Amino acid sequence: MPRTFGLIALLGCIHAAFATDTATPPTLATVTSDSSGVSPAVAQRVREEMRQTLARLATTGALGAHPEQVALDIAVPAQRSVNLGLLVDATSAANARDGLRVLGTAPDSTAEHLGVRPGDVIVAVNGHSLRELGADGDGRALAATTLKSSIDALPAEAAVQLDVRRGGTELALNGPLQSVQLPALHVVLGTMATAAVDPPGQTPTSGCGRISLQDLAPRQQQLFGATIELVDGTTPGPTGARNYRVAAGTHELLVREQIPTRRLVGVSELAALNFRSKPKPLTITVKPNTTVMIAAHFNERRTNEFTTGGYWDPVVWKEVAETCP
Repeated sequence: MPRTFGLIALLGCIHAAFATDTATPPTLATVTSDSSGVSPAVAQRVREEMRQTLARLATTGALGAHPEQVALDIAVPAQRSVNLGLLVDATSAANARDGLRVLGTAPDSTAEHLGVRPGDVIVAVNGHSLRELGADGDGRALAATTLKSSIDALPAEAAVQLDVRRGGTELALNGPLQSVQLPALHVVLGTMATAAVDPPGQTPTSGCGRISLQDLAPRQQQLFGATIELVDGTTPGPTGARNYRVAAGTHELLVREQIPTRRLVGVSELAALNFRSKPKPLTITVKPNTTVMIAAHFNERRTNEFTTGGYWDPVVWKEVAETCP
């Protein structure tokens, strides 16, 4: 099967100049919204999708052996993203000698609205011929690069014309180019934005630390994600935060497990709904400038104690030295 080069028009620009809060920089774990019209639901969706992306990177090893120690700061300016939505065969100059053969179109894309079909051969874009353009340094058809650069150079809502050959007929397909403006993005790994849970008006005199719920614990040690319902009898906030700043010292937590149901062999879904995830207390001591990482330890040999909660325990699985502002 030939290798294909995807020209999916989300390849347009994405400008992002991110505003950085030097006190609590945004991270993959914490997403906040202001009064500019972004709803809490949108903020929650962004938070969840970024968390899933980070989890995939950690699981595949892309973040190395110690993901919790990764330090990375990515800033992308706000940008226009063009949705051409074409998948074309650009594997070689020979395959694109007479134009770019269309392998498919993305749903609701510019190409679909123009009427482009799989099997069409694109011979020109806005009057610029795509025939006989040769190959780039990697051997791929330069026609694909020409098509992309021609589309990217168009202003928002500009008209686009694709001349295609369909069977023995040449057609001119015309219509507006679809694009969206993407907001600025600033992602920081390795510096955790946290929610303060110190008593109102009280400044810790012995320093501060953090409690982290980042789900980075090694699965081979039967460690899984957890959430915190209470810190010293108070509900921590904001909702969905994975890191909390606390005063250095001893704290009483109420922890709920997030062990995947598939681990609970022999436990029915009905039992899981009725009994699982009852929170348990955990006493921890947070040292100044230290992040305490919390997880749920799965007691694999005690699954039969499901209804009494014996199948898991809240634990501190790691402590990381980290400056607390």
